Amino acid sequence: MSDLAGLEARVARMEARIQRLDDIENIKRVQRAYGYYLDKALWDEVVQLFDEHGTAEIAGRGVYRGRERVRVVMRELIGKGEDGLPYGRLLNHLQVQGIVTVGEDGRTAEARWRAFIQFGEFGGEAHWAEGPYEMQYIKGADEVWRISRLLWFPTFYTNFKKGWGEESRPRNPVSEEFPPDAPPTHDYETFPHYFVPPFHYENPGRERTKMTG
Repeated sequence: MSDLAGLEARVARMEARIQRLDDIENIKRVQRAYGYYLDKALWDEVVQLFDEHGTAEIAGRGVYRGRERVRVVMRELIGKGEDGLPYGRLLNHLQVQGIVTVGEDGRTAEARWRAFIQFGEFGGEAHWAEGPYEMQYIKGADEVWRISRLLWFPTFYTNFKKGWGEESRPRNPVSEEFPPDAPPTHDYETFPHYFVPPFHYENPGRERTKMTG
């Protein structure tokens, strides 16, 4: 290989790496924006982060397909049918430990996040919840990354005062009022039971075949 050809190959590899790192940062931005919008029950903003064919599956509620159905699970089941947070309601949604894996095609990606959640009513009941997300994303024709699949597994639900040392509630059932488009994809129970949601990524200590961040 000539010096020029070698230099061109090196530049191409660097450009590909820069593009992959840029994709990872944009995906992280999408996920973080999702958490902030969910915090304040801004459902129109949440829905726009999804691909038009995107799906959402939260706990044991089943699978909702397409943006308008994602709106149903978000607004009706999580937001109690309201836009924005009314006085006295808390819905904090912290997302940490993100691992993003961009596909070899550069147009699809997966990620795992951990959500730590505070929700409840002032003067009423307040709760903690925690659990991992397994996410999928797609880059559209407009070169914008959006969520193509959201799947959240609750580790526990518990009363704020009692805590997980004294109480853990079961995951949410399938809604009869707003039934999903498909049943839950996994059958599991919350803490004190033990369930490991499937990892989308390879163990980086064993083998490294994809760029992660």
